[in-house]
Amino acid sequence: MIKLNQASFIYTSEDTQTSSKVSELVVNYTNYLGTKEVDGISTPQGYIQSFVYNETMNSILTNTQENTLFTGDILNELTNQYIAILQALNPSITFTNTL
Repeated sequence: MIKLNQASFIYTSEDTQTSSKVSELVVNYTNYLGTKEVDGISTPQGYIQSFVYNETMNSILTNTQENTLFTGDILNELTNQYIAILQALNPSITFTNTL
């Protein structure tokens, strides 16, 4: 979970922000087997698709990455990635990883 130091409207990109104030966010992910092309050959590739939800369970951020980018605790790594994104967009708010 990600906690904010104060309930706030937060920017989720340079052009968008949440429609209501949030004080907590939840990171969730799923994995799936897909394919990618390597040297002209379609090869199997695992992917992690992640989401950030506000208190009303509306997805406010999403991302898909190859599973090989993760080295340990996937949920913790994703949470820290999303905190870095949100902190850059919202410098006056403090985001805390509560895992």
